[in-house]
Amino acid sequence: MATESKATSSTRHKSTLVRLSERLNMRHVLIAFVAFMVVYIYAPILSLIAFSFNSAGLTFPFVGFTTEWYSILFENQTIIDATIRSLQLALVVTVITTILSTATAMAYRYDFWGQRGLLYLLILGIITPGITYGVGASLFLSELLGIGQNLWLATPVHVVWTMPFAVIVLLAGFPRTLAENERAARVMGADRWTRFREIILPQIAPTVLGAAVFAFTLSYNEATRGLLLVGQDNTLPIQIFAIAAGTRATPELFALGAVTTVFSTLLLAVGGFIIFFSSSS
Repeated sequence: MATESKATSSTRHKSTLVRLSERLNMRHVLIAFVAFMVVYIYAPILSLIAFSFNSAGLTFPFVGFTTEWYSILFENQTIIDATIRSLQLALVVTVITTILSTATAMAYRYDFWGQRGLLYLLILGIITPGITYGVGASLFLSELLGIGQNLWLATPVHVVWTMPFAVIVLLAGFPRTLAENERAARVMGADRWTRFREIILPQIAPTVLGAAVFAFTLSYNEATRGLLLVGQDNTLPIQIFAIAAGTRATPELFALGAVTTVFSTLLLAVGGFIIFFSSSS
């Protein structure tokens, strides 16, 4: 009798769950979940941009529209100098990353000994915590090798961070017909340099450009890995940390965040468009 009661109770419980699942439209549930995640992720960014135009600064609610904080931002020479240093470092890192990642991605088109180990070694640059890697790099480069702290000391550290992403982008964006076209050129007698110049490079150029954009954006926004290496030559993210840690967030930092967000978003959009266009063509 007790067994029958348990079975009946279990059946009723299951039928209740079935009725509930039937009433809920999973498509609507997923749409609601995605909408919630979008709001959760992008609400801070949108609020930062909105309050960069708030005449009352950090005061809530929004009082009035002004561009004063942008004027103060562009008159701040310390911020401008830090921005220039970030751009210089990001450009150098982008060039190095683009060359190394392109060579690595090209090598992965063929089988070679240690191929999987090299992939794990590249991914290690992504999964290693930034501050941990920064401390280790500072110990090795500054303490053991005795290299003085300066802006360019952060270059190899940034390359280790940006290169795995660039390799992944390149491997995902290489045209599927690349190997066939190269093979056809080889059959027709083209040497290795001619095949690369006339066949490979024109087909992978959009993807390489997209990977370069991603590398530039990652290096430009990186702070923790170079924190202990740049010395007094603060990059823009490090300078922002220094200002926020010394006092509190100021309205001009909101304006700086808005400018940086728009700039980075445009770069990523350009990179994504280039990769998508090259993959679909």
